[in-house]
Amino acid sequence: MKLTRVRMMAVGAVAAAALALTGCAGASGAGESTASGSGEGLSVALSNGFVNGWRLTLINKFEEAADALKADGKVSDYTVVNAPGENSATEQASQIRSLILQKPDVLMVIPASSTALKPVIEEACSAQITVIILDADMETSCGTVVRHAYDQWGEASLMPALDAIGGKGNIIINRGVVGSQPEEEFNNREQEILKDYPDVTVAAEVNGFCDSSTAQKEIVGVLGSLPEIAAVPGCIGGMGVVQAFESAGRPLPVVVFDTDGKSLKFWQDSGIDNGSFAALTDPGQAVAALYIATKIAAGEDVPNEVVLPLLQISKDQLADYADLGADEYASLPWDEASVDAALKAIAAGEDAPAPTAAG
Repeated sequence: MKLTRVRMMAVGAVAAAALALTGCAGASGAGESTASGSGEGLSVALSNGFVNGWRLTLINKFEEAADALKADGKVSDYTVVNAPGENSATEQASQIRSLILQKPDVLMVIPASSTALKPVIEEACSAQITVIILDADMETSCGTVVRHAYDQWGEASLMPALDAIGGKGNIIINRGVVGSQPEEEFNNREQEILKDYPDVTVAAEVNGFCDSSTAQKEIVGVLGSLPEIAAVPGCIGGMGVVQAFESAGRPLPVVVFDTDGKSLKFWQDSGIDNGSFAALTDPGQAVAALYIATKIAAGEDVPNEVVLPLLQISKDQLADYADLGADEYASLPWDEASVDAALKAIAAGEDAPAPTAAG
């Protein structure tokens, strides 16, 4: 099956209202962090198009993994640079050209645009730099794409809800950024599935923008005219959806929670046990991508596109994420063995398995 990027659908897809980055641990300048090593191993540069809570978790996980690989001699140094502005492809392209001049062995890019940045990606490849494209579906003649699939996310954000309500009842579809390519894949898969559920009625659609506060406002705006609602599947925002139903004095539906610490703690503390769940793209993909870069450098056969599994959390797994910070997002604990297992499955034409322990 085919999926795609984190933070999917949005100008902040997943965490549009989450933490904005003012700097990161160990920063050597505004929006930049650098760690130097002994000169052995790979030099790695990470260019990030914008920062929200999900992206900040991704960067932190990347830095933790890079430090561990430095200790093993596989990485010599790394740099993280966050492009200024609001997800500007022009500014990120300029940033990437500056990184190319530093001649890293590996350039990892989380692109502001999958089309506008293709020329500068090609420039990096021409400079003999190994390019890893993260969290995006980019068609390019070079580089390795490491991503999720939005149609799979659409399925993972709907099927548990349909199972929880027994395949019947009224639902509200909570959409992301309508008109975007990722959201179209996400929603198209939902619509395909719903054709097989004649006893499920879509009572309304709202544009929650994959954001809890926006979802709350949108639900409040339509809820008064709707019958009893069994579930609100779609692009996360579960905490806001619950608050909207509570304020209206309505029975709580099955919802899709975000995977940040604040949302998961809210879910745990509220005691909601009606089949609600969490499903989101995995910021730990940056760790998997870093291991993939080491394998490419070692001459191993790696496919041009690596589609990774989503992160899904059920109520009985909440204790595994009890230590998350409020603005930190849950992630899968990728390591070399789990990346090897994923690549082996992909080579066999199978879906990549997820690591089993919480991260």
